[in-house]
Amino acid sequence: IMTMQRRRTAASRCSRALLVLAVLCARCCRATCPERALERREEEANIVLTGTVEEILNMDPVHNTYSCKVRVWRYLKGREVVTRDVLLDGGNKVMIGGFGDPGICDNQVATGDTRIFFVNRAPAHLWPAHRSELMLNSSLMRITLRNLEQVEHCVEGESPRTCAGRAWGQFSPGTHEQLSKAQTGSQWPGPVAQVEAGLPV
Repeated sequence: IMTMQRRRTAASRCSRALLVLAVLCARCCRATCPERALERREEEANIVLTGTVEEILNMDPVHNTYSCKVRVWRYLKGREVVTRDVLLDGGNKVMIGGFGDPGICDNQVATGDTRIFFVNRAPAHLWPAHRSELMLNSSLMRITLRNLEQVEHCVEGESPRTCAGRAWGQFSPGTHEQLSKAQTGSQWPGPVAQVEAGLPV
């Protein structure tokens, strides 16, 4: 019995040690990849959009980077910058490159992921191979009601404090209405309205 108790104690200590190590590693990773303020990320991106990754393409085995075909649900900024040569499949999809770039903290996606993308037109030195692509400019953001509201405040030029986020519940009436319909199940909004309301697709 004593041997079993000792084993359980040792296993418990080992589990705690592993948990502490995991937390320290996570903190270390965050420290080595500091994220820029949302206001600055929005300013540095000419285009901000929400979309769903439909296909992963152009894998570079040397640099471990890749591009994605993304179905666009909504432009939060810069729709006028997206010219016809960038649009794919009838105008509702774009090609975005720069995934896997070590200079961007959150830079990985899988097929089916819905995110907020901060992008720019591909710079001239990447032409002609990437001339019709948009390039990831900073970390991806998950689609949530809070994240959408924060980005919208930044795009609208609100103060940095407001841009960084409001207290839960202080959202626009339109957004509340969309979320209410989705929660009650009446007139289920479908993918576009779900994304606009910050709901998973």
